[in-house]
Amino acid sequence: MDRKEFLKICGFSCLGVLGLSGLMQSCGSTHYAVSNIKDNQLIISKQEFEITENTTTRYRNYVVSKVDGINYPIIIYKNLNDTYTALLLRCSHQGAELTVNGDLLTCSAHGSEFGKNGDVIQGPAEQQLTAFKVLTDAQNIYIQLS
Repeated sequence: MDRKEFLKICGFSCLGVLGLSGLMQSCGSTHYAVSNIKDNQLIISKQEFEITENTTTRYRNYVVSKVDGINYPIIIYKNLNDTYTALLLRCSHQGAELTVNGDLLTCSAHGSEFGKNGDVIQGPAEQQLTAFKVLTDAQNIYIQLS
């Protein structure tokens, strides 16, 4: 193989890897929802879960909201029958912020893992995550912050 052919193959390989990684990130990226706070309730439009492409609508399994005055984000999972679960992304072991991996929430500090209902899957954490009461109407999700 000569130098020109080597550089050509390497160049196309790099472009392919960059293109593929871009596609992978767009498939699995976390959506940060726009939210409002009123009367100690976090209000999120149900439309935050919608992904509309051309004439097709699909739904996200979860969105994340960053709230002023709360040091940790809140994740909201869409469940069956138009119900939702809201969890504080704070590890119950030593308070590190959790990483979202779909239905699995992971603590990078000590490896604790939690399910989308806040239950401990793997320790060292022993207590489930802080969950919030959630109410809904036709347009919005209301998360009781206290």
